[in-house]
Amino acid sequence: MEETIKYKCTVCNMEEDIPKEVVEYFDEMDQSNIDEPPCFSCEKCGGIMRPLKYDGVYGKKYRDKN
Repeated sequence: MEETIKYKCTVCNMEEDIPKEVVEYFDEMDQSNIDEPPCFSCEKCGGIMRPLKYDGVYGKKYRDKN
């Protein structure tokens, strides 16, 4: 079974499971700000989707504060 990272929209609160492999790819590609996790656009409303819990490829731990 494919491992996923749960993301939640900051606008409409929709949740989506994104494959961990995809999240890690974007994490590796965008090294400009390792303090921010990889974010995606919400397919429902266009808002920003952020991970609820993700341990980045560079050792940074991201946790949803809500």
